[in-house]
Amino acid sequence: MRISTLLVVVPVAAVAAALAVANREPVAFQFDPFTSDAAFVMPLFLLVFLSFLLGVIVGGATMALRRSRTARRRRAAASDIAAAMAMEAAKPPANP
Repeated sequence: MRISTLLVVVPVAAVAAALAVANREPVAFQFDPFTSDAAFVMPLFLLVFLSFLLGVIVGGATMALRRSRTARRRRAAASDIAAAMAMEAAKPPANP
């Protein structure tokens, strides 16, 4: 493992551990603010970590979709260029 990776991972893990220890109290998480029937009760650190994980997953999916769209456009452009070069090569040479 690289030293730069360790320099980032170790402090982040320490902050995450401190956050988990400091925020162990259960909190109620509700999707609908007007009714209190459907509420998830979980420790605050778990709620924070799950929301962070959801953000990472959504961001990764967004980047994967964007990358696939760019790759598709690049392949289409490459095939268009190859077809144009083949057509140009098939033309008889011009007489000067």
